[in-house]
Amino acid sequence: MSEPHAPSAGETAAGVLAWMRRDPAGAVLLALIAGVLVYFFGFYRVYMNGSQSTAEWAWSGWNDENDQVHCRFLLPIIAVILWLRRGELMAVAKAPSMRGLAFVIMGVVFYVLAVRCLQPRIAIVGVPLIVYGAAEFVGGRAFARSFIFPCLLMLFMVPIGNVIQGTVSLQLLASKTVGMLCGWLGIRVQIIGTTINVDGHSFEVAGGCSGIRSLMAMSLLAALYVYFTQKEAWKRWVIFGSSILFALVGNIARLFSVVLVAKWWNPEIAGGPYHDLSGLIVFFPCAVLVMVAFSNLLNRNWSKASARIAKTIAAPDTVSSSPAAEGEEGERKPISPISYDY
Repeated sequence: MSEPHAPSAGETAAGVLAWMRRDPAGAVLLALIAGVLVYFFGFYRVYMNGSQSTAEWAWSGWNDENDQVHCRFLLPIIAVILWLRRGELMAVAKAPSMRGLAFVIMGVVFYVLAVRCLQPRIAIVGVPLIVYGAAEFVGGRAFARSFIFPCLLMLFMVPIGNVIQGTVSLQLLASKTVGMLCGWLGIRVQIIGTTINVDGHSFEVAGGCSGIRSLMAMSLLAALYVYFTQKEAWKRWVIFGSSILFALVGNIARLFSVVLVAKWWNPEIAGGPYHDLSGLIVFFPCAVLVMVAFSNLLNRNWSKASARIAKTIAAPDTVSSSPAAEGEEGERKPISPISYDY
């Protein structure tokens, strides 16, 4: 089955205008939903003593402290994904469904609950419900199916805030693993709880260094990776569910590199500029490498590989099977050892 033709920007605009002429009531209702969504989430200030809207509060939460600056690029990424699927969205038969309004109402209930409880995170959870519901109301389930993954990506926009307070066990695991790696290389370090002492200099494994903060970025990256590379649903979920492992491995590699820089170069540089840059130059390369390797193992044809190994093991010994190594009666002659003159 061939992929749907990807229309150009002009063809896409013409298709949208044609749909608006065919279903003006649906177009008007969709515009109203979009306008209400933009106003109440972007301009209706109710949080922080009436000084911030939901969008402004979320933007302030996407900061370096929470390691969620990448969330500011989520909406453009979602727009790109939908643009890449524009051929499928235009080709699918449109069958408007009233069930979509149920999802819209559910999202509105989430927003009202967030305002009453002053919990903007709840309002952000309601956004994908409203978007998916509007898509299903306009085009039906087949049309809205293309919005499922983009709507799930919207959940990554929720700032995690104080989640890192419960990461002591991960901090201890990271520090112990770094101590074990140093022991294998003969590097003398002292591990006291979450503190790593290197030649009189102490490095504290903070909550963010446990992997929980980077887990948000790694989970998003894993979600995008499996969406574009994996076809089977179970492989997508297995790789995505393993993102916490990828984040832990990347952060352990990052901490270990900080210790190596402190030991063999300069402790001040290790705890300063190198620590700030190690996320880009160590964490992400290591975490992505582990993710790709894990995906490769998951997609490998193990039955063919095991058959090849079994065939190699079962192959007969062909050494000395040539006629030169056999006598006239077919018996093998002993092979003289090779001598060298020095």
